[in-house]
Amino acid sequence: MNVTVEELSPCRKRLKIEIPPNRVNEAIEKVTDDYQKAAHIPGFRPGKAPRTVIAKKFSKDIESEMQRTLVPEACREVIKEKKLNVVSRPEIEDLKFQRGLSLSFSTVVELAPEFKLPDYKGLSIKKAERDVKPEEIEMAITSILEQHASFIDVDPHPLVKDDFAVINFSAVSEGKALKELLPPAAASLAESHDFWLWVKDEAFLPKFADQCIGMNVGERREVAVEFPADFRHKEVAGKKASYTVELKQIKARKLPELNDAFTQELAKINVDEFRNRMKESLVSQKVTQADQNEKGQLVEKLLQGVNFELPPTVVAEETSQTVYDIVAENQARGIPVSLLEEKKTEIYSNATKTAQERVKLTFVARKIADEEKITVTQDELVERLQLLAAQQQMPLEQLVKKVSENGAIASIEERLLLGKVLDFLLKNAKAE
Repeated sequence: MNVTVEELSPCRKRLKIEIPPNRVNEAIEKVTDDYQKAAHIPGFRPGKAPRTVIAKKFSKDIESEMQRTLVPEACREVIKEKKLNVVSRPEIEDLKFQRGLSLSFSTVVELAPEFKLPDYKGLSIKKAERDVKPEEIEMAITSILEQHASFIDVDPHPLVKDDFAVINFSAVSEGKALKELLPPAAASLAESHDFWLWVKDEAFLPKFADQCIGMNVGERREVAVEFPADFRHKEVAGKKASYTVELKQIKARKLPELNDAFTQELAKINVDEFRNRMKESLVSQKVTQADQNEKGQLVEKLLQGVNFELPPTVVAEETSQTVYDIVAENQARGIPVSLLEEKKTEIYSNATKTAQERVKLTFVARKIADEEKITVTQDELVERLQLLAAQQQMPLEQLVKKVSENGAIASIEERLLLGKVLDFLLKNAKAE
C-alpha cells in the first residue's frame, strides 16, 4: 500500500492510503465468491449461477461490500505498521474507486498525546482530618432523633424562632394573583393551606419566616417577599410579591428519649452499641472524605505539572456524557427542564472544563500505570461488576450483558485503574 502521513496537530494526523489494484481485485473476487454461494438466481440452483451472471447482477453490491471490509482492514494495517496509538474512530474521506484501478481514501485519526510525566512520587499534600470529635457524634445522634421526632400542640404564644407554624397563605404580584404568573407545578409557592413553616432564617422564601415572628394563632399578616434575580422560576425572578398569611396552629418538635427502648426499636441494639455504631460510621465517612480530599490535591498538582494537547473527539464525547450526567442529576433533584434550558450555555461551559480535566487526568494516569506496572486484574473487575449489580438490583449476568452491549466495560476498567493509580500516589505522597 502507498501511505502518506500528514501531521495536522500534535494529536491529529491525516492518513492518505492507496490500495493497489491487485489487492482490490482479490477482495472483489472473494466477495463475488460469497455472493455466488448464497445468491438465488431464477433458472439456477442456489450456488450454481455462473460467476459472470453474479458479477453483472450484483456489481454495485459487490463493490460496496468490498469497500466496507477492505477500507477498515487497510486502516488497521496502517495504524499497526506506523505504531499509531489511535483514540478515535477513523472517519473515511475522499474515497475514490474505479474498476481495474487502485482504491484510495484518506482518514483523520486522533492519537493519544505524547508528553513527559511530571515528578509524581513524593507530591506534597495537606493531611485531611480523620479524627471524630465527641461533639460530632452527639450531632449525628441528634440528627437521628430529629428524624424520629413527633410534633405536639403547644399553648398559644407569639411565634418565635424554631417554632413550627401551620399557616394558610396566598400571594399577589404586580396586581395579579401570583399563581397566574407561575407554572402549575409551582402553584404551591403562590397559595397553600395547612402549610408547615419551620421558623428559621431563609425558610421557604427569603425573609418570609422572619416576618412571621410574633404572630398569634388566628392572626393575619402581610409579608413582603422579593424573589432573587436567579430564582429557579424565571417567571417571578426579581419580582416582588405580597403574601397574606394566616397563622392556624403552632407546633413544637419533641425528640424521642435516647434509651435502650428507642435504639432497640430502631436497630435492635442497646444505647452503647448504638453510640459505637454511630462513631464507626462517622470514622468511615471521615476517612473516605479525607482520602477524597487528599486525592483531589494530588490530581490538582498532577494536572498543573504537565500540559499537552487533548484529542478533540475524546473531549467532545466526555463533554456530552458530562452534560447528560449534570442534566440527569438536576432533574432527579426536581429542577425543571425549562430552567436547565435557560442555563444550557453555563452547563455546557462547566461540562467542557470538567471533561478536559478528566481526559487529561486519564492520559496522565495511564502513563503512570505503565511506568509503575499498575494493572486491573480480572478478579478486581468482576468484584466491581458484582458491586454495581447489587447497587442496581439486577443479576450479575444481566449487568455484564448490559455494559458489554453499550461498551461500558472499558470505562469501568478505566475508573478502577485511575483509583489504583491515585492510591499509589497517595501512598507515596509527602504529608505537610
